[in-house]
Amino acid sequence: MKILITGSEGSLAQMVIPYLQKEGHEIIGIDNFARYGHIERERNYAFMTGDLGDTAVVKSIFAKHAFDAVFHFAALIYGVVGFHKRPADIIADNNLMTINLLKYGHDKIKRFIYLSSSMVYERSMKWPHHEDDTVDVAVMSTSYGLSKYIGERVTQSYHEQYGVDYVIWRPFNIITPFEAPEEEGFSHVFADMVEKILVQKQSPLNVFGDGEQIRCFTNIYDVADALARFSLSDKSTNQIYNIGNTEPTTIKELAAKIVKIGKEHGLLPEDYNLAFNYQPIYADDVKKRIPDVAKIKEDFGWEAKLKIDESLTGYIKHKFNV
Repeated sequence: MKILITGSEGSLAQMVIPYLQKEGHEIIGIDNFARYGHIERERNYAFMTGDLGDTAVVKSIFAKHAFDAVFHFAALIYGVVGFHKRPADIIADNNLMTINLLKYGHDKIKRFIYLSSSMVYERSMKWPHHEDDTVDVAVMSTSYGLSKYIGERVTQSYHEQYGVDYVIWRPFNIITPFEAPEEEGFSHVFADMVEKILVQKQSPLNVFGDGEQIRCFTNIYDVADALARFSLSDKSTNQIYNIGNTEPTTIKELAAKIVKIGKEHGLLPEDYNLAFNYQPIYADDVKKRIPDVAKIKEDFGWEAKLKIDESLTGYIKHKFNV
């Protein structure tokens, strides 16, 4: 198959691409390096630099190519502070990229694999979250959550009108060893906490809200495995799937785990005392997010293999080279 990977230089795409190449697929990647700047690397696939928000760029792609599948990973994504400081960029750019790809490429795309987010459940009051819960859930509060839900509806609409098959994936709180720290609240919470505890050695530790927010952290290797193995399966055609580790963890528990791992690897003094300095949080901060993964387990026998302790240890060992 000939496959387009958007956001190809991001860490998730970089893990999916080798899986697809092993299956003999031809890969073309595109990225605009918006988050971390240009990345120099050896690539054994065709690559172009371009912004999918630019209509001319998208039209030029489909003037030259038709694709058996598009894996649409490109998106603006931040932590809780970034969601609220850059809401216009997020909702405009994320939707523009998805719309451009399908508006100008629907006759050149057989299958569209859309990477959504567990943030589509941000206002759901049912736990664990099932794929059908978004049918009657209240409209998302954050621009990011709403942008992902709109992206899902755009994807489904192009199937309904033009027959473009799709698969929609909703990952829960991905932990990747490759995330770089940014301004507080712009990184995902695990990276933010590692930076504040193991680098800045904050004591007391700044946390947003009361620290009792519940998340289910999923290793990027597990997510990449599912996307690569099941996105092109007949069984996943026109389906939506949660992907997640079902292990609920509060932000305070996350911090305690980081402290424990840090001490075990000599990154914190033994007398470091974990205490908390509670910071104001946005009113729409999600208090609890837990996936129901019965569907992906039933269809493919998939379960997350890596638990949070292993994921955090992997991230910390990679970051500090220990």
